[in-house]
Amino acid sequence: MAELLVVLATIGILAALGYPYVTTYLQSAQLRAGAEELAAILNGGRQMAIARNTLVCVAVSSNRAVYITGTSAACAGGTTFIGPGTTADGSMALANNMRITGTTANVVFSSLGAATQAGTYTITNPVNARTITVVVASTGRVRIQ
Repeated sequence: MAELLVVLATIGILAALGYPYVTTYLQSAQLRAGAEELAAILNGGRQMAIARNTLVCVAVSSNRAVYITGTSAACAGGTTFIGPGTTADGSMALANNMRITGTTANVVFSSLGAATQAGTYTITNPVNARTITVVVASTGRVRIQ
């Protein structure tokens, strides 16, 4: 019985010591997942522009993004894409309520895959306010920093 209590006490101490590390890891993983999700959405807009041979705007606000096809270079006009991966209104939300802010609200991809304007987005974890950056180059390349 004494050995069992020693084992349980040891497990309890290790769990108490490891909890902060596991929590930090999970929050960092959620933030990275949010950034990868936004990068996938942006790359999806780029692929759509190339496949449809038209301008596609990826409009981003709060924690949602929308594809607008057949738009102008300033993201005016066009129609909202409603299809796989979108809700009934055409929006795609980031998981875990990650927040998106950026230097530009919209990125427009040309039929060649280039972005009409480079942009930088900051993904913020609402739990601990940590951030990670997603950058769209004028060439259309999307990367996480």
